[in-house]
Amino acid sequence: MLGRRRSAPLSGALAAQALASVAVAADWLPVAPEDLSMTTMAEAPGAPAAYLYQQIDRDDAHYYQTVYVRLKILKEEGRGYGDVEIPYVKGQDSVRDIQARTLCPDGRILPFSGTLFDKPISSERGVKVLAKTFSLPGVQPGCIIEYRYRYDFPFGWIFDSHWLLSQNLYVREEQFSLTPAGVYSLRWSWPNGLPPDTRQPRLEKGRVLLETHHVPAFVSEDHMPPEDQLKYRVDFIYFIAGSRHDDDASLYWPSYARQRLRDIERFLDRPAAMQKAVAQIVLPGDAPEEKLRKLYARVQRMRNYTYERPMSEEEIQRERRELVSSIEDVWKHGAGTRYQLNWLFLAMARAAGLAADPVLSSARDEHVFDARVMNPDQLNLNLVVVNVGGRDLYLAPGIPFTRFGMLPWWETDTRALRLNAAGGTWINTPLPEAGESRLESRADLRLSDGALEGRLTVRFSGLEASWRRLAERNEDEVSRRQFLEQEVTARIPGSAEVRLTGNPDWDDAEQDLVAEFAVRVAGWATLAGHRQLLAVGLLGNPEHQTFVHASRVHPLYFGYPYERRDELSIELPPGWHVESVPQAHAIDLKGVVFSSGADGAHQSLHVRRDLTINMYLADVKFYPALRRFFENVRSSDEEQAVVAADESGARH
Repeated sequence: MLGRRRSAPLSGALAAQALASVAVAADWLPVAPEDLSMTTMAEAPGAPAAYLYQQIDRDDAHYYQTVYVRLKILKEEGRGYGDVEIPYVKGQDSVRDIQARTLCPDGRILPFSGTLFDKPISSERGVKVLAKTFSLPGVQPGCIIEYRYRYDFPFGWIFDSHWLLSQNLYVREEQFSLTPAGVYSLRWSWPNGLPPDTRQPRLEKGRVLLETHHVPAFVSEDHMPPEDQLKYRVDFIYFIAGSRHDDDASLYWPSYARQRLRDIERFLDRPAAMQKAVAQIVLPGDAPEEKLRKLYARVQRMRNYTYERPMSEEEIQRERRELVSSIEDVWKHGAGTRYQLNWLFLAMARAAGLAADPVLSSARDEHVFDARVMNPDQLNLNLVVVNVGGRDLYLAPGIPFTRFGMLPWWETDTRALRLNAAGGTWINTPLPEAGESRLESRADLRLSDGALEGRLTVRFSGLEASWRRLAERNEDEVSRRQFLEQEVTARIPGSAEVRLTGNPDWDDAEQDLVAEFAVRVAGWATLAGHRQLLAVGLLGNPEHQTFVHASRVHPLYFGYPYERRDELSIELPPGWHVESVPQAHAIDLKGVVFSSGADGAHQSLHVRRDLTINMYLADVKFYPALRRFFENVRSSDEEQAVVAADESGARH
């Protein structure tokens, strides 16, 4: 058993070797015999695996980083760590120079010589994340696996530099280095502190260095805030040397806001061109909001570079995009990035005689904005606020499929800087009520031989519609069908056959997204003599998986408020009737509300189920109450209606 020690085996000359970007070196680092022979770690009791060593060397001057990982497999369930996934953004990043091997306890070394695959991970906010995946050979308890690779990020993409110290497993030792981009000054911070006994990052010979030991495993939980924001981390912030007030947040942000406003106003300064453009879209007699809606719709129809399908190298070379120096260029080209399109909308709104301001906002699906850190790159989104009839409307037509009057969910209730000549004003963007983002399901089913079969119509509105349309914007009909069918299948406990039968309108952001399905759920009813028992919670499987653990570490995070409305009508076979139904339920904790009920008519059963989550963030102290709430939801869904054969004894 490995005893606790302050220094890990990599020390002295070996540590110096490690800090020399070993991830691209010809040889692997030496392995201590005791590491190969050990079967447990006192620092990670019961863990399936543990990191013995990890090294990340980032070079912002040349836009890449190298990664070296050494991991010990401790238990049978740890074998899954031999299936490695290295995430990257399709069309932006690249992962190359992958090398990997397995070290067996008997001394054998098994190099990886298999095939690399690309696996889809997620598709959100216009970004498709894939992973390079591969499986190491011969992975068993007691083995050590190690791999290394180079990660290239886009040219100039230095404003997201950070180190993540926390991993999903215990880490015995980590080494980090950063070579800064030479054109800016650099400062760094660690918002969640550093692991115990860790020396602060230091600058040596032009590189920022950090070593840390005994980093506890990070606990991942369902419905939690952006994971990386909760980990031990070091964030790097670039700024222009000599910037005014770069050490005082109360002075820094007004200065920054005035500078950004000057830059934006120069970009927008084409009033004659914008008035001419607006005249092609609106009529002089249009009411102010009608003008705004027309302008919004026109901008949303323009080509949006940010959300297009990633292009191949050959396509990029063939594509000749004109340089954009002003808002007039965006209009002439009929295309732009999401930022440029939002600013075009701002210029048009002003040209139409409306009072409109630019706003810089932060994406709360990525980070929690903290003005004290003075990191302007956390204000990584933009939107427009327009005053109509004394009411401020927050609009972002540069985000496709965003209904007029709404923002994408990651820009709701987030800190934002409304730019004005006085130095900017801090605001919070609006948060829609739960009823504005609804998932409604209406099922007309028949019970036959214990199976439910029939038609299901699902209506997505508000944010429920917009994020699905955005996620599938570049996919073909087959992919979209699978996307919807898999979602409905996941909502039904057990095994179900789900087939999309209608043709949803994926393009009109102002309309709900409506999908129709043919559904068959075998074995839903249980035969008990002359009776059949049917659980009433047909579509509640997601809630059945929510907050099942007895304890909680992190705050609770739902993304945005929403509603679920389910209504089922089940036709019984001839000769059967409803004998009894579960009692109605109503649970109201203000922020979360649930109700359900069932009733029986002649040869039919009707079930209603409503769930409202009218919040999106809650402190961990509320977890016990929310856990009980979802336990009650599960219990309600598992209750059964009883249908019985008529006295004639018919069986169908």
